[in-house]
Amino acid sequence: MIICTGCGQQNQDGERFCQKCGKKLQSSRRMAASDDNSSAPLPRFTHHGLPEDRWLTFRRLVEAWGYLGVLAVVAAVCFFQKTWWPLYPAVVVLGLLLWFRRI
Repeated sequence: MIICTGCGQQNQDGERFCQKCGKKLQSSRRMAASDDNSSAPLPRFTHHGLPEDRWLTFRRLVEAWGYLGVLAVVAAVCFFQKTWWPLYPAVVVLGLLLWFRRI
């Protein structure tokens, strides 16, 4: 037996519409009980992030750009001071850092 959700009339199993009110009959599945947690805070969003190998590549790229930024600052200071000798040790130190860090 299928019970109409509109009027409560019992109908035969093969019926598609209620014999009393004409409303389309629903399946016999019951709706899940709704928990009224509207005042509860939503869970914090966490993403799964990048795979480990891509994250390592990204970190190396950011580190390399950081070294390039340091070199650009040293070059700008040398340009405004009109003295170029500090640029040479800076290039050597940054080159060694890149080589030891395997970037």
